Amino acid sequence: MAAANETQSSGLVIARIGGVPVQIGASWLLLAAVITYIVGSGAPELGTAAYVVGVAYAVSLLISVLVHEGAHAWMARALGFPVHRVVADLWGGHTAYDARLSTPGKAAAIAVVGPLANFALALVAWAASFAVTAEVPSRILFGIAFVNLLLAVFNLLPGLPLDGGQLVDALVWRLTGRREKGLIAAGWTGRVVTVGVILWFVARPLLSGEEPSLTSIIWMGLIAVFMWQGATAAIRTGQARQMLGRGTVAQVVRPVPVLRGTDVLEAAAATGGLAVVIDEGGRPTSLVIPPDAQTVPRDRWVTTPVSALARIQPDRWVADTRAQDDLTAVVTAIQESSSQVVVAVEDGRVLGLVTVEAVNAAIAAN
Repeated sequence: MAAANETQSSGLVIARIGGVPVQIGASWLLLAAVITYIVGSGAPELGTAAYVVGVAYAVSLLISVLVHEGAHAWMARALGFPVHRVVADLWGGHTAYDARLSTPGKAAAIAVVGPLANFALALVAWAASFAVTAEVPSRILFGIAFVNLLLAVFNLLPGLPLDGGQLVDALVWRLTGRREKGLIAAGWTGRVVTVGVILWFVARPLLSGEEPSLTSIIWMGLIAVFMWQGATAAIRTGQARQMLGRGTVAQVVRPVPVLRGTDVLEAAAATGGLAVVIDEGGRPTSLVIPPDAQTVPRDRWVTTPVSALARIQPDRWVADTRAQDDLTAVVTAIQESSSQVVVAVEDGRVLGLVTVEAVNAAIAAN
């Protein structure tokens, strides 16, 4: 699954591809142990070799997941999005990338390549299984084909947090022009899919007079919890974005002087010394605030460079947005920088400063 905008994660880095770390979460070891036990105990006719097959299945699942997530990462980078990491864990895996400037078409392209990669891998493994005569390798290859087919089909189910849900999100986003509507719709379909999965794998056998195994119940329970939580998170995110859509950047931004470090404080006299300071590349890096400016005698403002008072701001305090956009980008910058004030930038041009108070007032007023 593609996990847009996630920036922090922990896990063992097993490789770096194109500078992107590939990680294995500690929880994946639990998944590997469960798979090894289930496969090993389910084929007693192979003896101890059954557990070798089980380990091979676990490793093949890891490879399949990484191929899936690698396809997401490749497409995201091809479309110009920074990719933070590829992760395999208990829940399968995810690709974290920065999609703040995404579109419905790009989101759909990133989502669909994961299942397509698994379909391709399933076809290759299935064909190879017929070319191998030895029983154990043939079983392993057939297992790889089956797992990849299962991964592809399951991930295409139409509900978040699955890739099929990303496609529902992109479709509704495209039709309505509102990303939040796509998230809410895909979140609700995700809840429906979750209930459907439970009914199919647990309730269906009970209704037909069969008794599902304890392993099936536990496994489906874990999957259902994961899917329900992901769907609920999507709905809440969509609802939060609806709230942020009540205002625009133009309503909350305060124009201020944009200065270089060598400019003098007098250039910010109209705002009482409040100014954004940019580096040589034009990127906002620092802020001069009136309380600091007031410590300088007024007659020295014409000779005091703003670099003497500029306060370096935290990372991610720059919100790349547009004046007519909603408040999503500025609120994201506030959250990620943990700052009470951020700077809004449109196409490299500083629009001004945005404070938490201004955002709260705009939301309350609308």
